[in-house]
Amino acid sequence: MNLKSLYRFIASTSENSYINGLCNVFLMLLPISLISAFCMLLGNGLNVIGLTGLSEKILFTSTLIWKLFPILLVVYYSQFLATLHKTSRTNVITPSLLIYVILGHEWGMLHPGTFIPTNYPLAIIIPLLVSKTTQILERKKLFMESDLPNVVDQTINLVGACIFMVVLYAGAGFLFKGWIQSFSEFARLIPSLNEYSLGDALLYELVRNLFWSIGVNGHIILAPLKSELYEFSLQSYELYHSFGTELPILTSNFYDIYAAMGGSGNTLSLVLCMLFFTKNKGYRTLAVATLVLSIFNINEPILFGLPIIFNPVLVIPFLLAPLAGLTIAYFATSMGFVAPVSGFISWMTPAFFSGYLATGNDLAAPVLQLVIILLGMLIYLPFFKQMDKVAGSNEIFTKGLSDNFFNYRDLGNNRSVMGVLPQMSANLSAQREISQLQKEGDFILYYQPQYDMSRQCVNSLEVLIRHKSYDGKITPPWFLSSFAKLGLTSELDLWVVKQALNEVSSLAVNPNFKVSINISPDTFLVENFAGIVTNLIEKSSLSFKQVEFEITEDLLIQDETRTWGVFQELRNKGIRIALDDFGTGYSSIGNLSRYEFDKVKIDRSLVLNLNQKNGREMFSLTSQLVRTTGAEIVVEGVETQEEIDFMLEQNINLIQGFYFYKPMPFSEVVEGKMFC
Repeated sequence: MNLKSLYRFIASTSENSYINGLCNVFLMLLPISLISAFCMLLGNGLNVIGLTGLSEKILFTSTLIWKLFPILLVVYYSQFLATLHKTSRTNVITPSLLIYVILGHEWGMLHPGTFIPTNYPLAIIIPLLVSKTTQILERKKLFMESDLPNVVDQTINLVGACIFMVVLYAGAGFLFKGWIQSFSEFARLIPSLNEYSLGDALLYELVRNLFWSIGVNGHIILAPLKSELYEFSLQSYELYHSFGTELPILTSNFYDIYAAMGGSGNTLSLVLCMLFFTKNKGYRTLAVATLVLSIFNINEPILFGLPIIFNPVLVIPFLLAPLAGLTIAYFATSMGFVAPVSGFISWMTPAFFSGYLATGNDLAAPVLQLVIILLGMLIYLPFFKQMDKVAGSNEIFTKGLSDNFFNYRDLGNNRSVMGVLPQMSANLSAQREISQLQKEGDFILYYQPQYDMSRQCVNSLEVLIRHKSYDGKITPPWFLSSFAKLGLTSELDLWVVKQALNEVSSLAVNPNFKVSINISPDTFLVENFAGIVTNLIEKSSLSFKQVEFEITEDLLIQDETRTWGVFQELRNKGIRIALDDFGTGYSSIGNLSRYEFDKVKIDRSLVLNLNQKNGREMFSLTSQLVRTTGAEIVVEGVETQEEIDFMLEQNINLIQGFYFYKPMPFSEVVEGKMFC
């Protein structure tokens, strides 16, 4: 399967609403598993120091909390599906719970001493069936709508829906009980193979991590297998401690201490790669923030925050690293280099301690874990470098990206939860484009003069970014969208400001000289933008009055309060502000009157219609509106003598267009000696 096919497959999976909702649900249930695990860790620790009574209570609490997981899974997933299908939540949640408990009891899925069945696939399938059935019933208008109070209708509908669906699905479950139980007996054969087969162990680990790679907790989905593996391990340990029976290698904790250091996918290796080898401040910050959690084998912030989930680049090492660790540990144990795992420990026990404790205090086990971590770093590093090629202070995969996919608020309202891969795929493509440009040449600045026809000289220079390959080819700024996708627009804008101020410094001796720099809305609203550019200008040879920033009207409608504050800070320093692209969609008289612009640039779209009467009248009205504000008028895109003649008729003198000058490198600007 080539990379494009992989992208398409992951994209289609990412866009599946049911999988997206299930990912949200598992993330919402994360506190349940973490609290249960912490209680288990604390209980085991208290038992070690002799506080047996307190230890038993805390361990019981851990078990009790964990048994709530499937019930909450039914409730939360039912709630999501009801929202997705725009059906009544109560008509989905209540029947789903009843059917789950009845079938769990009927199929023998109850834990000893409890009435709560534990079967995670069943907890997912039943809400799917019930929500679809409810949707069909509502579509066929089988629910009651009367003149009675709404609560009466809802109660009657709920009772009717519950009876119908419980009879339907519980009855079907009773009829298929024999087939289900025979299937369950067959499924039990799989762990028995895993217990002694490295190949099956690798397949088991691969499938668990494949589920994680799409945001679904693989440990939970394969919980029946893990539960039987636990029972097998328990029996093996008892026989070992009682009769000295030889220990099997592939026991329950073997996977935890060798294939899940830092969490599923041996992501502790990835966190260390981020910490030591990244050029990106955002990655390093994430690594520092998640390191402590990774030490305790909690990696959800990395899975969902980097992210690894639905990431075609990092999914590959995420699957390979634990398989490599498992294989090395298996052969190291079978050849006697390290003792086999001989007891249970909490999966949250940190690496090195976990190996030492689980193997009966064998010092070779922590050494083996260190080797596996270093090997994992070697596996992750080339893939992570691919992610890290574009340096900058922003994360390549932004917070907004993961928020679009994992959003608690979206679970209970009418907003749909969208897939993450389409945007992520675009980000990866943008990253490759920029990396390729960096390899092939340099980003440079071009300058387009604004010509004053009344004085017959250049009034100012507008700065334009270009790419120049090593063979001399100039590329237009199509790459700006790639920087935007990666969240690097602000870095690029500020680089342009700094570079332009440095390059034009030789012209600062001319008091009439001005340089005009485009600033994107994202950059204009960056924290302390006014202070940053003020500092850059102060370090340059130019005065504040020689610098002009061009902004577009889409900025003015984003955050009026913040925009006004930055606007005032800049103008108080003497920095000029120009309104760019006036007349292209966002234009409004209100913005002209609200802000005091030094210059307004009329867009070429109004120039293109000058051959028509309405076009000429529209242009004249636009220029009159600008004049009332006292701002200078610059017309963009003037290319013909007829257009020049019309501008002279309108008493407009400042022209920026190919008629006088095309964009050019600064060396040609200096040679032309064209300034007023």
